[in-house]
Parts: sequence; C-alpha cells; structure tokens
Amino acid sequence: MKFTHPAINRVFDTDIDKVNSLIIENQQLFSDVIQDIRNQIDGFDGKSVLSDKNDLIPFQKNAEILSQFIPFELNQKTLVNKAVSALEQIAVSGEYFKETAEILSKIEAYLLEISSNLSCDCNFSKISAGAIIKASGFEFKEDYDNLCEKIIDYFELVTEFDRKKLFFTVNLRSYVSDKEMELFIETVIQHGYNLLMIESGEHPLLKSEQRYIIDSALCEICGND
Repeated sequence: MKFTHPAINRVFDTDIDKVNSLIIENQQLFSDVIQDIRNQIDGFDGKSVLSDKNDLIPFQKNAEILSQFIPFELNQKTLVNKAVSALEQIAVSGEYFKETAEILSKIEAYLLEISSNLSCDCNFSKISAGAIIKASGFEFKEDYDNLCEKIIDYFELVTEFDRKKLFFTVNLRSYVSDKEMELFIETVIQHGYNLLMIESGEHPLLKSEQRYIIDSALCEICGND
C-alpha cells in the first residue's frame, strides 16, 4: 500500500523490506496529518491519498490509526462482531451443523419446559447459533505483559476477521523500549503487515526502519542518510 499527503514530498510505500516511519517535528503539520487521516477513516473527505497496486482505496475500509496505547484494547466492537460472525459460520458448517442443531433444539425444549410454569403461552423465535455466541459474552483475551505483542495480535485479528489494512501508529516509540521496538518491526515485516509509524520527535534509528523527517521549519530529510 502507498500513502501520500500533499504537504509531504514523499510516497510512503509499505512494499519494502523495512517499516516506514515519519517524524513530523512541526506541530501544526503533525496535527493536520493525523487529523486528516482520522477524518477519512471516519468517512469524511481529506487531502491524504491511500492506494494499493495503483488503485485509489478509501481510508474508511482500508486503514486504522492507533494513538491510544494505555490502555490498548483488542476488544473493539466491530472486530468482536466480525469474530462472532465467523464463529457462527463455523457453527452451521458441515462439520458442526448436526451438533449445533441438536444443541439449539435442546435449548428450545428447555426454555419451553421452564416457561410452562408461566400462565401464558410462550415462543422463542430468535434461538440461533449467533444469538447464543453473542449471549456468551465473547471477547478476546487481553492478558499481555508486552504492549508490542498485543499490537501484533491486533494486526493479526484485523487481518483475519476483516481485511489487510494500513495501520498508522502515533507516537508508539514513546511507550516502547528500542529493543522491543526492533523486535516489533521485524515481526511486522515477517508477517507482511502494512505499517506507517508517525512520531512527533526522533528516537534512535532502528536497523529495520526507513525514516523520513520533517523538521520544525518544514525542511524534509531522509533520516537514513
């Protein structure tokens, strides 16, 4: 995937053997770029352009921006709903169809039995695999000791249950040690995730990082030179 912004003389292409980082030291431009990405993900028009294989693609379906890391939550409503839908498809597939049908029949029979104690006729019209999975309180486990591992798992979940996206992280380097960050970047590259790290200040250059800097005076510098 490729990302461009009219105020920046650079095309950020994720199809490389490193992870792109964009350092924006000018506060106004930093704010403008982040806001523009956020607005387009929310469905509004913007200046930035996102493309894949030379075709323009909408930010709303193909990008996510991560700016809150304490806490960082896997259980985003949209992602949970997609996982529940995937489980429902499995439950009614050939391998599990018979067992699922038997369980639903037993649940309906049980509900009809206990409702016989009421002084009215009852019906349970919404018994389904999906309804049971949703009622179970399905959620992803969030027991992590390492923030980077949690973010990597989030990338994997989004890719599995939704689609491949371009992930923008904002000031992630402020939360993670350089050693952990290097391992994180290497994992991103190994799995082929699309990532652009946007930072407001410089940190030590990592060996798997392709850096581009815009200083406070809006001068643009290739940070790997």
